[in-house]
Amino acid sequence: MQAIDVIYLYEHVARELDVACAVKCIAEQRYGIRIELVQWPSGLSRAYRQFRPRLVVLSHCYSAEDYQSLLLEWRKSFFINLAWEQFFSEGTRGPKTPSDNFARQHVIHHAWSDQFARYLQEQSVCKENIFINGHPAYMLYNEPYCRYFKQRHDLANHYHLHADRRWIFFPENFGWAFYSDDRVEEWVQRGTPRDHAYAMRQFARLSLEKAMQWCVAIASHNDVELIIRPRPATPLEDFKAAMRQIIGSIPERMHCIKQDSVREWIMASDVVISSYSSSLIEAALAGKAAFMLEPYSIPQFLHVDWHDYIAHIKTQNECMNVCVNGSATTDDNRLANWARTMVLAHGDAIRNLADFLAKIFLDKFPPPSFPSRKTVTKLGRFRLPKWALYEYRKIKYRKIRRQTAKTLRIHENDHISQGEIAQRINKWKQLLACYDENKKPTNMQITIDC
Repeated sequence: MQAIDVIYLYEHVARELDVACAVKCIAEQRYGIRIELVQWPSGLSRAYRQFRPRLVVLSHCYSAEDYQSLLLEWRKSFFINLAWEQFFSEGTRGPKTPSDNFARQHVIHHAWSDQFARYLQEQSVCKENIFINGHPAYMLYNEPYCRYFKQRHDLANHYHLHADRRWIFFPENFGWAFYSDDRVEEWVQRGTPRDHAYAMRQFARLSLEKAMQWCVAIASHNDVELIIRPRPATPLEDFKAAMRQIIGSIPERMHCIKQDSVREWIMASDVVISSYSSSLIEAALAGKAAFMLEPYSIPQFLHVDWHDYIAHIKTQNECMNVCVNGSATTDDNRLANWARTMVLAHGDAIRNLADFLAKIFLDKFPPPSFPSRKTVTKLGRFRLPKWALYEYRKIKYRKIRRQTAKTLRIHENDHISQGEIAQRINKWKQLLACYDENKKPTNMQITIDC
């Protein structure tokens, strides 16, 4: 087994891998820190066999229960939670709150804002275990990171789109519409009030139906390309089946595409529409016309502060005006200004994250203590000594972890080869090598020419 500095776990390729690659390149080039990128959960089995990390980077962390097998293997590693979801509504906050001793006392939490850091402290997370930085993915719209991504003509050629048409990008956020009763009950068990949970599903289903009807109207115009991107956790065929059930056949200029990242499509498009997806914040930062679709009033328990800084589209006529008739404007910069003030107020969040990992290894940031065996293993009906129970469960998880390595259907785009990851890393290395560190980041989008 090989000792390694960092195991960096990513869950969704489109959401997290670009930041992971950039952080890896910067940390290795500037500090000589070796980072191995591993997909969670399918890549864990290989990583367990090969590596013994000093630090493990998590995409989320609410309790030890989320990472039983990981803690059994790497309990004496340090953990940092990147917390890829930090915009919580009343209806989603409960299940995504640090809820046990491991999450509160033994994990370093990465906060996008001072506001979220205060929230973590209210949940009994130690102040010393919070790193306030900013949103790394939002930095990708700035120089030099924006150079990395495909340009509009590349996407047009690959997906047979007309580059000279008006591109409307719709990253949908109706995941609750696809939840079974059992899945809804899981949220209830994790802390979401039952009436809120079922109301969220009903709201998502009604909104999806109305939004698809509006999309048919948009796609009926010859000078439009409508690109709909299902959520990472919604299988593409499930979403297409729901579309056909609502609207029948899918129009020619209504494209359902799950490949490539949200940010590539945002930067390439003219207008971005969605429900309450935070991708609208990214569109605003990219200088795109962004609008929130609200055919039905958003329940108060789903409200998040940033909803107040964007125009809401409530009728099909309004939707047609902003998408087709050219009345969309970027004059209203409220949402972009809010984001820069709230979650981009501490400089380059990507470089900051790489620097922070280095601080841990240079002993300039005291990490939290290791969790005890008791933290990792609950006694339950067993009456074994803690050390024996720990070893028993370690063996048990080793036997069943092959199941973790299976390609989960809902993660259909999150399983890429090590060769493809290496190609991405090499591209990031070339880009960052061209970057003059004295040059201040801007919002310009330019192509790699070095």
